[in-house]
Order: sequence, then structure tokens, then C-alpha cells
Amino acid sequence: MATKLLLHTLFISFLLAAPQGYSERPVLRATMTRSEKTIDFTRAVRRSHERLSMLAARLAAAAGDASAQTPLQQDGGGEYGMTFSIGTPPQQLSALADTGSDLVWLKCGPCTQCAPQGSPSYYPNTSSSFSKMPCSGGLCGVLKNQSLAACSTGGDECDYLYSYGLSKSSHHYTKGYLSTETFTLGTDAVPDIGFGCTTMSEGGYGTGSGLVGLGRGSLSLVSQLNVGAFSYCLTSDPNKSSPLLFGSGPLTGPGVQSTPLISVPSPSFYSVDLQSISIGNVTTPGTGDSGFIFDSGTTLTYLAEPAYTLAKAALLSQTNLTLADVGDASQVCFQTFGTSAEVPSMVLHFDGADMALPAENYFLPVGDGVICWIVQRSPSISIIGNIMQRSYHILHDVQNSELSFQPANCDNL
Repeated sequence: MATKLLLHTLFISFLLAAPQGYSERPVLRATMTRSEKTIDFTRAVRRSHERLSMLAARLAAAAGDASAQTPLQQDGGGEYGMTFSIGTPPQQLSALADTGSDLVWLKCGPCTQCAPQGSPSYYPNTSSSFSKMPCSGGLCGVLKNQSLAACSTGGDECDYLYSYGLSKSSHHYTKGYLSTETFTLGTDAVPDIGFGCTTMSEGGYGTGSGLVGLGRGSLSLVSQLNVGAFSYCLTSDPNKSSPLLFGSGPLTGPGVQSTPLISVPSPSFYSVDLQSISIGNVTTPGTGDSGFIFDSGTTLTYLAEPAYTLAKAALLSQTNLTLADVGDASQVCFQTFGTSAEVPSMVLHFDGADMALPAENYFLPVGDGVICWIVQRSPSISIIGNIMQRSYHILHDVQNSELSFQPANCDNL
């Protein structure tokens, strides 16, 4: 089977069924915006590899592996920022939306030793709803149990040092004090959200003002909102924002499919069982017992061995295009010599659900008539990145340990 990839006009028509919120919970709406309108493939490869290394290092550090390493820097390459307001009166900010971590943190005050520089900071001294979290606060206890926080004399301030990857890494961290504040999502103000007021940080966190952890842990915004589920729908149009809905679900209408969330490689991630992959008329093994992580912060998609090599072989054997040299032998790229190209279809087979991907979700035009397969080899964990998730409404149902997806026109959601 072949799928046509349009290189200039990328238009996909999908069924749209608006989700119904849980009856006992209001739906809170935010937006996600891509930091770069055009994805630089080389930079996306580098940035996604660093992201993979960071998540793998975090897993290794949690397992007590002192040899785990974390990247020095992440730069742009297709990440999404979440837009929201904080404080009274509201201060509008954008921060990296990250389903692979839990802590919510923002640059506070001048933050002259914070990365990234140049983005706005939150100023607590101008907000009437700001307060420091005391040592007795529940989220402080969570970080203290992980040896990531300490209390000031008297217990009126909870100071944290939150590392991404190796727990003692000096190259990728955020440091400050825990606080509570009113967060405004859309038109809804939610008081007493715990977050990190960062006064020092190092590493790459997109181009925004911090990071919003959307993981499954108690520190995350999802857990603090107590909504049970959240969803997003990443538009294929880089000039439009993507909806991010807290409390949404279940998905209804045609095309909805669901698969259980599993606890490997970590119960903190949104992992599913990828049982097999169909490339054209060839079906290859999936990721087995190691899981497949849905991650909003990774741009490209990663497969561990032997899944990667077998899927790559199936693709090469069924693609009647000339291989293109992009200066990196590890990349699978083709010369198209025209405005369209036929590539083999690609379907991900999960436990109880099949995701038939549009060609634009697994091939990326990189210029001069060259297209590249966005699937990369991983030496460790397997990740489905945000390009492959585009134009699907994806529901993370934490309450019921289930992930659902549905083809959708994200612009109209």
C-alpha cells in the first residue's frame, strides 16, 4: 500500500467529533503554540536526541544508575509552548508544555542566571494572590522525599533544586522556592496552584518562560487541577495554536480508539504497548515489553532495536525513490523530483487500537525536493514525538489509565 505525500500543499481532511467533558468537572482550556513556524530537520534531530537522552537519563537516575548522563543544552526544533496567565492581576506567559516531567516552574523576577534569557519573567511582588509555600506544604514533602528540596530555618520557605536527568547534574536544572499562585487557563482562574519560582536555571527549555509539567506525578499541573484527564490536538498549520483541554473526555464519535496506559518504562510517563508496525504490506515487531512513550516535548519519533532496523528495512524495500545524501548516514531521506511522492503507508498497532498515520506525520520535507523519515534509532527508550501526533485529538485519561485518539481537524476543536 502506498500513501501520497504532498510537499507544497499539506491538507488533510479528517472527521471531527467534539469531546464531551466529564459531567462533574468543568473543562479548562489553554493553547499550545509551536515555537518555530518551520522545523529545521537537522536541528530537530539534535534537539530530539538530546530530549531522548534526558528522558533516558531520568529513568536511569531513578533506578540508581550513577553513570547516567544528561544533555548540556536543548535548542529549538519543534517544541510546543503553553500559553496561560498567572497572578492577580494576570501576567501572560508561555512555557514549554512537557508530558515527560511533573514540576511546574517559571522564571521569577529578573532571573539574570536563568535559561532561557530574553523571555518574560513572572514578578511575584506585583501579584496579590502570590504566597510562598511553607515546608509543611504537600508538594514540598514530595520533593523532600526525592531529596530535591530543603526547608529554610523556621520552615516558611521550601527551596528546591530540580534536575532533569542525572540527579546531581550541574548542567540541566532549575532552582528556586516553591510557591502558590492563581493560574488562569482561558477565562477560568484556578487558585492555589503549586509551582517553582525559579531564580536560577541551566539547560534548554524552549523559548518560553519556564516549563509546565503535564506528567502523571503529583507535582504536575494535571494532578493539581484534579481533572482526571487532559487532551490536546496538535494542528498541522504552524501559524495556528493548538487546543489543550483539562478535564476533557471521553472522546466520542467516529474513529475513536483506546489503548491502556502501562507502567513501563516508568509510571510517570504516558506509555502504551506498541505491539507491531505495518509499513506498506509488511508488518514488523513493535517495542514489546519496553513501552512506547507519547511525549509532547520530543519532535521526532524513536524506536529501540530491533523495532527500528526492521521497520527501516520494510520502508526501504517498498520505496521507489532515490536515497538522498543529507550529510548524515543515519538519516533515511529521499529525493522526490516533483511536488508529490508516493511512500508506503505506516500504521501503529497498539493493544486494542490502530493508528493509521497520514504521510505528513512520518515524512518531513527538508528542502530541495528532499523528504526525510522522522523515525530515528534509539539506544534505549521508544518515543512517539509530536510530529507523529499531529491532527489527532489525543486524550490522556489518568483516572482510567487509558490513552485514546481520534483523527480530528484541530483548527476547529
